[in-house]
Amino acid sequence: MPEQAVMVWIEDGTGTIARGHVDSASAHGACVRLPEKPGFVDGDEVAVRICFEVGAPTVATRARVGGLRESGDVVLCDLEWSATADSEFDSWPAHAA
Repeated sequence: MPEQAVMVWIEDGTGTIARGHVDSASAHGACVRLPEKPGFVDGDEVAVRICFEVGAPTVATRARVGGLRESGDVVLCDLEWSATADSEFDSWPAHAA
């Protein structure tokens, strides 16, 4: 995990929000580390808010859930950006978060 973890809030169609940290990210999507299994499933469209730095405004986008898998005591959630109008995502190399 990086020193300053990038926070993520993922909202499903029912309004339930899962909170986590970006494990890895790119201009095409992200892998988010969640502390528990979320209510959404593979293929769901979700609303996503990302905070790149503490105190900074969040960036909003939409994504499709590309997969969920358990890894130890966390759930890894693969997201594929549906709408990436914000250029913040373009600078993310595939290995960074």
